[in-house]
Amino acid sequence: MSSNRSALKEHFLKRLKYDPKKPRQEFLDPPVYGQGTFGVRVNKKSIAYILLYSFHGKPRRLTLGSYPKMSLADARARSTHAAQLVEQGIDPGKKKTLELFEYRTSPSVADAVETYLEWAKANKKSWKEDQRMLENELVKSIGDMKLQDVKRRQILALLDDKAKTAPVAANRLQAVVRKLFNFCVERDIIEATPLVKMKKIAKETPRERALNQHEIVWFLKQLASPTITVATRFALLLSLMLAQRSGTIAAMRWVDLDFDQGIWDRSGLFEKNNNPVAIPLSTPVIKILEHLKHLQAVKLEKSGNNEKPSPWVLPGRGTTLHQSQPSLNRAMRRLYDTYVANTELVMSEGLLRIAEGYPRPTAHDLRRTATTHMSSRGLGKNVRSRILNHANLSVDAIYDRYAYFDEKAAALKDWHEHLLGLFKETYNHRDWLKVYGRDAPQASKSKTKPTEIDSNTPSTILIGGKEISLSEPRVD
Repeated sequence: MSSNRSALKEHFLKRLKYDPKKPRQEFLDPPVYGQGTFGVRVNKKSIAYILLYSFHGKPRRLTLGSYPKMSLADARARSTHAAQLVEQGIDPGKKKTLELFEYRTSPSVADAVETYLEWAKANKKSWKEDQRMLENELVKSIGDMKLQDVKRRQILALLDDKAKTAPVAANRLQAVVRKLFNFCVERDIIEATPLVKMKKIAKETPRERALNQHEIVWFLKQLASPTITVATRFALLLSLMLAQRSGTIAAMRWVDLDFDQGIWDRSGLFEKNNNPVAIPLSTPVIKILEHLKHLQAVKLEKSGNNEKPSPWVLPGRGTTLHQSQPSLNRAMRRLYDTYVANTELVMSEGLLRIAEGYPRPTAHDLRRTATTHMSSRGLGKNVRSRILNHANLSVDAIYDRYAYFDEKAAALKDWHEHLLGLFKETYNHRDWLKVYGRDAPQASKSKTKPTEIDSNTPSTILIGGKEISLSEPRVD
């Protein structure tokens, strides 16, 4: 090993080359009291800046960086900082080792998402939606990155790309990513969030889409399409009838229904605002629900009771899952796209508004449609807000889930009679259980109608501890 004791210059570093006859060479500045000795080390692999110093009487050696990746001026500045740490009683070599260890063991974006979701499952009703967005967007894009290395520009690039095709979804993604980073800051996983003071990535225009009476007729006709399942068909119909959030309709449970009293009594677990609510069930709605229970009983009996009864009124795949709000939106999109593809039919019927300012109807628009038409038929603001279950933090609202029940029942009954009247005008006075029940999935797998029972079939079956008739339900 050889050494040089003249001050290092840039032009000297440029001429440095590895000498195979000398395994390692060191070129050092003159030592400075209290600052250690700065220099460079040359070996077969690299040229590195070094600092020789003493800590508690023991010699130490610290590698500061490599040349030419790091400039000579930056290396000297880093050397000065290391000397200052020594004066403070901190060994810069040990500090660097600790920081390197902490970096290597610091969480990746995927690790942080996993930790956040563990918290969200216990504290957020919407954790599944958070999980879907974070895993499908953030983790797939930068999941392997260290969380502390994520920069603002990387988040913006991800959101800008999303906003090109789905501006509203980009804003929702931005909100949940912000929650993730704020969560990590609060728990001292990182020191700061890259989303601080970041404005909404896309401008949102509030939806005002409500179907007019002609479009309601279009919707009632499209529900008979064989491209959607029975559960999806009735989920959409009930969304229009009851003016509830489509996600809440999709998660309807048998245990919450009281056919004798005509009440759908929800505990609040599925509510956006946690308000308890009781929805009156009109005779047309009860008949639909009885029909759905009948279909489930038939399916369960045909399986030889190998399946467990579903707790859901509108089951999805299998008996353990219910319909989902995204699946209802996909069904609405499919009905719309299929219809507008037939230009001649659209022009001849004149039912659907297809022009600028009239976006494709979504499942949530059915709730707005019901409210709009009930209001036009004399529904007051107080009753309307109770039907919609809008947030009301008064003591009465929290404890009285049956408030305005009779008024809600009257308004919904009038609305359902109006819908049924439109349907019968469209379908020559046929009943909608006959029309919408004929395309049940069971019909395509069986030679008999879904409501036909073999003579050897038991007349009743137990579901949820109750004896259910397998005979054809009344639909008059």
